[in-house]
Amino acid sequence: MHDRTHRAERQRERHAERPDRRLSRRERRHSDTRDDILEAAREVLLERGAADLSLREIARRAGFSPGALYKYFDNKDDVIKALADEAMGALLVEFGKVATDLPPDERALELGMAYLEFARHNPEDVAVIALHESTPHPLPLTDEHLRMEEVVIGVFKDGVTEGVFTLDAGEEPDYMAYGAWALVQGLATFEQQQRPAVADKIRSKQRQLLRVYINGLKSDWSADTR
Repeated sequence: MHDRTHRAERQRERHAERPDRRLSRRERRHSDTRDDILEAAREVLLERGAADLSLREIARRAGFSPGALYKYFDNKDDVIKALADEAMGALLVEFGKVATDLPPDERALELGMAYLEFARHNPEDVAVIALHESTPHPLPLTDEHLRMEEVVIGVFKDGVTEGVFTLDAGEEPDYMAYGAWALVQGLATFEQQQRPAVADKIRSKQRQLLRVYINGLKSDWSADTR
């Protein structure tokens, strides 16, 4: 009963976020069924991981026959991509609130803080994004994934172009983005796993820790220091 209530709440939220246009009865039924399948798939994915995601189990929880799922999704990878797109789309909304006219170092800092705030209130979405990246074989990049890379890697590319960040010839700014992503994901996970008193201390220092990382990119960080 709790699962059905939770799914109904999320379904109402998704309907509220959709563009205001009149759908036919058939379109609404198709959309609602797809949402039910994705909500069940989300539960299974978070419980079992990408490698053990089972279409049969998704169908059972959603109340459909396994064959009915293929009317909406071609295969398991298609389901994972759809879930990741939803989660990335929600995160991109938060990233979109960061002013684009900030200097690259300040924009990178605010994007990191936006991620941490999003992770605090949407831990399941963050988990889905991480699981999407952990599939046994790489999945084709979706539009939302490409937009995410454009925002995250783009701020570091801008920083290098404007001379804010230092990068040796031949190096790629992608590694700056990967380091920042690992840092915020680690901070978010660490905060979630700690007792409230410890989590509060971590939260109070997150901005400073991000700034330390970002300021480090202004030095000759990519040089061989052996």
